[in-house]
Amino acid sequence: MGNSPDGVSMIIVCGAGSALAKITIDELSKRHKILAISRNSKYDGNNITNVNLESYSDIKNVIEGIDSENITWVNFVAHSNDSLLLNLSDEHLTQDFDLNFDLNFQASKILLPKMVASKHGRFIFISSSRALKGDVGTFSYSLGKKATITLQEQIVREYARFGITANTLALGYYDTRLWHKLSDSLKKNLLQDTPTKKLSDPRCIAPTIEIILQHATINNNVIKLDDGFR
Repeated sequence: MGNSPDGVSMIIVCGAGSALAKITIDELSKRHKILAISRNSKYDGNNITNVNLESYSDIKNVIEGIDSENITWVNFVAHSNDSLLLNLSDEHLTQDFDLNFDLNFQASKILLPKMVASKHGRFIFISSSRALKGDVGTFSYSLGKKATITLQEQIVREYARFGITANTLALGYYDTRLWHKLSDSLKKNLLQDTPTKKLSDPRCIAPTIEIILQHATINNNVIKLDDGFR
């Protein structure tokens, strides 16, 4: 993969099989090169390279081979074994933490040397307002997502001087498979906590990413895209 032209990023989209990731990829691929990492999704387009990965070692091998001076990491992976604290197993806690935090941590260790060398880089972590607020049964999910905020802060403190930024998008509720898995009563309550009383528009994600790509002053922020969810 050759160096990206000015203003054009090589965007690594992990968790590319999610509905929100697909909508975002459709928009971003019009301008940027996309490396889509997922287990079973494929994408069409001149700017999209598909990689089917299921292990850290495979992810490492692919990412290490990227040759670009303009790299962006976007991770849509979100895994939750919802359970009350007393019922949460060690296995489920570890699984959620590995997918929600450690994947970002391992990727940062691979990508930071490349970004330092080119004096440019972007980390965009995807979280949710519910995870940051915490809720009944979401401890293991929230733990990993909140730990990623700490990772973001550390990246900025140590590497902002090399032109590297790290930000988090805290999403609200969208018309996705995960939303439809919720009970009708929970859906009603969640929408009651949203001032607009409606689901968020997933088309807001790609333009927000574009702004982050263009402006290094946007750094170490949690940007809420949740229609004011309380």
